[in-house]
Amino acid sequence: MLYRMQAGICRVLAHPRRLQILDLLAGGEKSSQELERELGISKMNLSQHLALMKHVGLVESRTEGRAAFHRLAFSEIKDACGMIRSVLAVRLKRGSELARSLR
Repeated sequence: MLYRMQAGICRVLAHPRRLQILDLLAGGEKSSQELERELGISKMNLSQHLALMKHVGLVESRTEGRAAFHRLAFSEIKDACGMIRSVLAVRLKRGSELARSLR
């Protein structure tokens, strides 16, 4: 059961736009309008991404009047994404070192 839940989260994370949304929300709560503007995407597109992220428990939302605000459900999400980026940075560095050694 736990592996299925983890796989569901990984499927949602497997989209660059959703990773961008998480990165923006790592800086704190944002309104839908702020996210639309910063990402350059439509309200409908943002809504679809947020719905998937809420479904697996990555994001929480609240409304205030007619405005919707979104935040990370858990601060650990920010840490997990940071660890993956760190691994990628090391991998890219190793790749560039290998490319230089082959010249």
